[in-house]
Amino acid sequence: MAAYPALVSGAASAGVAESAASYISPPVVLSTTSSILVRHQTEARATDAPSATAATAGTPDATATPDATAAPQPAFSTYTIQPGDTVSSIAASFGVDPNYILWNNPGVRDADMLLVGANLLIPSVNGLVYTVTLGDTLSDLAAFYQIDVQSITAYAPNKLSSPDDVIEGMVLVLPGAVPPPPPPPPPAAAPKAPPVAAPLPAYQPAVVSEPASEPDPEPAPARASSGYIWPFYASISQYFSGSHHGIDIDGFGRYGATISAAASGTVVLAAYQDYGYGNHVIIQHADGSRTLYAHLSEIWVSQGQYVTQGQGIGALGSTGYSTGPHLHFEIHIGGVPVDPLGYLP
Repeated sequence: MAAYPALVSGAASAGVAESAASYISPPVVLSTTSSILVRHQTEARATDAPSATAATAGTPDATATPDATAAPQPAFSTYTIQPGDTVSSIAASFGVDPNYILWNNPGVRDADMLLVGANLLIPSVNGLVYTVTLGDTLSDLAAFYQIDVQSITAYAPNKLSSPDDVIEGMVLVLPGAVPPPPPPPPPAAAPKAPPVAAPLPAYQPAVVSEPASEPDPEPAPARASSGYIWPFYASISQYFSGSHHGIDIDGFGRYGATISAAASGTVVLAAYQDYGYGNHVIIQHADGSRTLYAHLSEIWVSQGQYVTQGQGIGALGSTGYSTGPHLHFEIHIGGVPVDPLGYLP
């Protein structure tokens, strides 16, 4: 994995630093680029009115040209960090709030420390970049992020003529959205109370005999388990946050490794898209929860197939929006994404 060449320090506002400590986020990972993606705007060229002489003579005005149509604004872009950049200076150059730089880029752990050469996801407006997952609706997204459906459909770069146009894998910008705090992990099982010691017997004259054997110690209570196992063992390269609905498990040097089902269930989706999740699988489990496995290089199961816990469902890869081999893993309980680290052993 290529190392970044240097660290650049820069002052950021107190509000930015505080938000960076509370939220870490992107719901979507983009391919790296070598430089900023420039938004091209074609200015309409003004034309002079035809002269009275030319009009009288009936001669066409050679300087008149039709108005040029401005190129559509992109929903978001990427920017390569340069020496001397800070979160505040980058936000100012793009005209967005510094908080949205942090919320859309969970890899930025400290607002005052940026990695030269790293790429940042920059929304075109103050909003969160979100990849639509199976079962999402605009009304659900609006309620979850405390915005209204109209703000999502009215944002032209989303290219939505109606709320019904939303499909799984679509990448949207949610204007004005703020990531909520992540849900708490499940409560741990209550420990057993220690055994009550038996009362001492009444004094008896000493009798020479073999000492009584000590009873076996009380076994420690078993750790509570939610029934999931790790689909792939490696370090975490990106953690769960309000807008990043899962964890990324690093796969550097292990391209093609087996990805296993975290729990038994039925495959409800096995699909490919050239953006977003790439090759991905969604499994429905008996308790109603779902797990999602994304960026696979190969899919080994099909929709409707029943798989057992630990069964291989695909191979680790880097398809879709991905900066390198890794597994994006999600757990949804009651239709809501939760932090997988609170449910894995």
